[in-house]
Order: sequence, then C-alpha cells, then structure tokens
Amino acid sequence: MREFNLREELRTLKDKRRKQAQQHPVDVVLMITIMATMSGYQGYRAIGDFAQRYKKELVEYLELKKERVPAYATVRRVVQDVDHKKFGDIFTKWMKHYMKESKSQWIAVDGKAIKGTKQKEGDKKLAHLVSFFASDSKEILIARKTADKSNEIPLVQEMMQEFPLQDMIITLDALHCQTKTLKTIKESGNDYVVQVKENQKNS
Repeated sequence: MREFNLREELRTLKDKRRKQAQQHPVDVVLMITIMATMSGYQGYRAIGDFAQRYKKELVEYLELKKERVPAYATVRRVVQDVDHKKFGDIFTKWMKHYMKESKSQWIAVDGKAIKGTKQKEGDKKLAHLVSFFASDSKEILIARKTADKSNEIPLVQEMMQEFPLQDMIITLDALHCQTKTLKTIKESGNDYVVQVKENQKNS
C-alpha cells in the first residue's frame, strides 16, 4: 500500500491569506491543529496553547526554520478560510489508511459547539463540530463543521455516505432518531444504537 503523506496532501489546500501574512504555511498550521485536536485541545486558544507548550518538539518534527509556531489568531484565520470539505476528505483518507480496522467497533457520533469559534465578527454563534469517534482506538475518524446544532441531521447523513468502514456499530443521541439517517447507516454496511427519549414514538 502506498504511503499516505498527510502533510503533502494538506499542501494542496488553497491558502486564502495575503502572501505577506503567510509566515506559517497552511500545512504547518493544519498539522498542528490536527495534533492538538487529537490530543484533546478544543478551540483556537487551546490549539495555540498546545503549540506553545510543545514548541520545541513541533519545531523539530515539522522542521520549522524560524523556530516559531503559529499563534491562535493564525490558527483561527487558516481554519476558518480553508475548504472544509477538501480538508475533511484528506483527513478521512489519512485515517482510513492508518486505522486498524476491527469488526463491531463502537463509533460515537458527537456534535459539539467549540468555544472561541465565532463564525464572524459580531456573531454570537460558535462553530459546531460533528465527529465520528472510535471508542476502542480513541481516534476521531471524520469531523465536519456545521452552522449550528439544527443542521447536524443532514450532515450526519452525508458523513455516513462517505464513511469508509463497515461492520461498525454507530451510536447516536435522540436527535438522530430519523428514518433516513438509520437507513443510510444500514446501507453503508454498519449497524446502530440510538438513544431515545420517553416521548418518542415506538418504531
């Protein structure tokens, strides 16, 4: 199997910043973002803290010539402007390439608002991230951003159509007790467990 170079793939993403503002290439910023997020650092300021805390290691691993890591404001600018669909596709291919697939692994679908991630200046809404989390391996397999919690339902359906694994057990909360969502899961070759509320009809 051909090695999948995550950093090279990230370099293909368009950087919308002005040339003068590109002190840190898009691949460096996104590599740090991925490492921070997978280490439990949620939000732009937290990612900036991760970069500072592990500055020495990051400078060495990413071969940063100026021995400087991006501040949280740079992370925010790059993440907000990047093509999220293309970034998600790259991340999913990377995870599929390296993840050790085991049957009947539990995959939790989780949606969370990320602190410090306003969509635009003056907006009170935070970025809402939906992720597929592998409970056994503690890995995020797919992550997508949506405008708010109400848009989770169609997004999860779309993500299931892209989901590369089979024979997994997908766990979802009551929000996703939707006929189309459950049908999509079954058609993908997986099964599901859905938490329901007492006021929901019997299926």
